[in-house]
Parts: sequence; C-alpha cells; structure tokens
Amino acid sequence: MFDFKKEFKQLYAPKQTPQILTVPPANFVCIRGEGDPNESGGAYQRAIEVLYAVSYALK
Repeated sequence: MFDFKKEFKQLYAPKQTPQILTVPPANFVCIRGEGDPNESGGAYQRAIEVLYAVSYALK
C-alpha cells in the first residue's frame, strides 16, 4: 500500500515557519455536485457510495 505520509514527508511534516511548497502532480478520483449530505438517499449520499465503490476497486 502506498503511504503518502512516508513518500512525501516534506508535504506532511509540520514546519516552524511558513513555506511555499511545490506539490507534484497526482491523479485523484472525485465527485462534483451539490446536495444535503444529511439527506437519506439523496444525491450526495449516492455519489459518495459510488466514489467509495470505485476507489476501493481501484485500490
């Protein structure tokens, strides 16, 4: 399993002073839309279910 915190320590380790970081390109799975996250069976909840299923399969 890929551990982002180990591989990109410079991005996750807290610094004492503010710094500008260059973050390498990465691929992500995401959803777009709107809706009430508390609505049972709503569009947001369905989108999260699909996102979870797809990301779990890709993992």
